[in-house]
Amino acid sequence: MSVPTMQVLVGFQSTTGFGTPFQLNDAFYGVLDTAGRGTLGGVTFVDLTSLVENVSITRGRSRQLDQFNAGTAVIAFDNASQILNPSNTASPYYPFVLPRCPVQILANGIPIYTGLVTDWNLDYDIANQDMMYASCSDQFTVLANQQLNAVATTVQATGARINTVLDLPEINYQGARAIDTGSSTLGAFAISQDTNCLNYLQLINTSEQGYLFMSANGTLTFKGRSSVLNPVAGATFNTDGTGIRYQSLINQFGDELLYNYIVTKSDAGAVQTTSNAASIALYQAQQYSLTNLLNSTTTEVAGLGNYLLGKYQNPVLRFTGLSTEMSALSATDQNIIFNLDMTSICTVVKNFTVGTPATETQTLIVSGISHNITPSSHIVSFVYESTDGNAYFTLNDAIFGTLSTTNLLSF
Repeated sequence: MSVPTMQVLVGFQSTTGFGTPFQLNDAFYGVLDTAGRGTLGGVTFVDLTSLVENVSITRGRSRQLDQFNAGTAVIAFDNASQILNPSNTASPYYPFVLPRCPVQILANGIPIYTGLVTDWNLDYDIANQDMMYASCSDQFTVLANQQLNAVATTVQATGARINTVLDLPEINYQGARAIDTGSSTLGAFAISQDTNCLNYLQLINTSEQGYLFMSANGTLTFKGRSSVLNPVAGATFNTDGTGIRYQSLINQFGDELLYNYIVTKSDAGAVQTTSNAASIALYQAQQYSLTNLLNSTTTEVAGLGNYLLGKYQNPVLRFTGLSTEMSALSATDQNIIFNLDMTSICTVVKNFTVGTPATETQTLIVSGISHNITPSSHIVSFVYESTDGNAYFTLNDAIFGTLSTTNLLSF
């Protein structure tokens, strides 16, 4: 067992031997087909792993019901050679140490982060042990700085609306995408001028109660709420040798996600409310409101409220976080972990030496992942959210394909 193999790749527009790319409106490099001048070509990725001292990555969300955040990373480079100094004309990467350079971080050859450098932060040291800290963010940051023009919409499924927005001329999203159809139908409600693109995409996601995130390999991903029904675990964590070992486990049992009075509304019509009297009698009224939804009918808006009430009307003991040191695991287990992403399903088992029961087992959804990497250590931490605990009817499934009191029709 050993620390996983890490790679840090940074994309520059030019490196020695590749020529200088064509630059629009530049007096010298803006002239094609002239010796020594601009050549058409893409980004060249350079392996800078040998300069890396440590890496930290944070992706996902920290709380169920919140939106997924832009994934961030900070890469600490040894820059004593000044190779990453943007003003060092002797650097093979000059003059292309620039903001928005693409970055990919891999572990055992598996992508664990894909994004863009937003800041190159030089740290000068009197002993010439200079450092360069590359602060990175994924494509959510780009979408968060784009605005939509006023446009009419049609009645669409949530996934279709996301694709429509990404394909608008002012956005023209060129990155990889994986967009589910979704389970909700959105109304023909016009988009206002200068609506923030990411905010609107997240509003679509809220109206679905789905999952909108950038994957570890840089794919803009949308999964409808039905994608995590009847979950099948992709990894099992345990401390008794029957699963992947972990070092720490966090649980939560409180009113953080206790909502027994739900208010929902869209432009389709009147405010819809639903509540649970027994829960209110025990815990007092805890209200959760979503009043700017895009759902097409009041029936669907009311259904969304009932869906939320069913999930959050009572407190639940939740395993909310887990951490493991990768160097303590086999390469096989390491790779299982590196292939987990948002909405992956995990079974987590806690064993007790006293009390009853002797074990607590939960099936959980990955909603956050962080990595802290040094030459001698690689710690992966997960943020989990709970499944709703119901079994749902699934067409053509041998187990879930029969309607019954245990196999329910989903919203």
